[in-house]
Order: sequence, then C-alpha cells, then structure tokens
Amino acid sequence: MIGDACVFALTQIANEFSCQYGELVTRRAGADIACQSEKHQQQCTCTYERLKQIGLDAFDYEDDLTQVPHGVWVKIQFGGLLGLQRVLQDKSDNKVEDITTVIQMLHDQHNQIESFPYKNIVPDMQGYSSRKRRK
Repeated sequence: MIGDACVFALTQIANEFSCQYGELVTRRAGADIACQSEKHQQQCTCTYERLKQIGLDAFDYEDDLTQVPHGVWVKIQFGGLLGLQRVLQDKSDNKVEDITTVIQMLHDQHNQIESFPYKNIVPDMQGYSSRKRRK
C-alpha cells in the first residue's frame, strides 16, 4: 500500500537525506516519497509545521505559496532538519541519515514540541546553501 506523501519528500528526492519509512513512488506529477508509517508521518507533519512557522518568521514571510520563494522552503526543510540533528544529536553533518531518528528524538525529549528551543536552529535555516550544480 502506498502511504501519504511525506512532508520532507523534497529532502529525500534530492538524495541528500533519507528516512527508513520513506518509499520512492511515482505519482502523476512525478517522483514523490510516500511515508509507510502513520505514526511517524503525524510526528513529521507536526514538526514540519513548527519548522515552517519558525522559518517563515525568520525569513519575514507569510505562509503563502505564491509569495515565498522556493529557496526559502528549501532552507526551512533542509536547514531545519540539519539544525534539529545538530542540537539533538550533537552532529554537524551536511545530511541526515534518518529523518525519523531525528524527529523521534525531538518528540521523545520534548513531550510538547513547542518546548524545543527552535531559535537555536534558525541560523541553520538561514545559513543553509544547497550544493551548486555542475555545468
């Protein structure tokens, strides 16, 4: 059975991050990642919504897909996950081996995920730069 779309699909389609529950699928619009765990999808969705809120405030944007540049969404997702990994696992890598592990640590350590010090990961979002394409 194909699960619902992963909120962090962009990070996995880029082959930079991975998740034990993410499965590459083809939908009408093209490649996508389907989550194979309802529990973890709910945790990831809650986390993504919080990252989005913090990130949009940090970049001074409202939540409007027609106004927010794609690069800001990339910084929020990639930089946000890297920041969570840095704070929760004391790891300063440029990729996340398993998104689920990071998200699960967040939820295990912070029963109310709002209690996590998100301001500490804003620099990770603002400083994230995707790798340059080769010509």
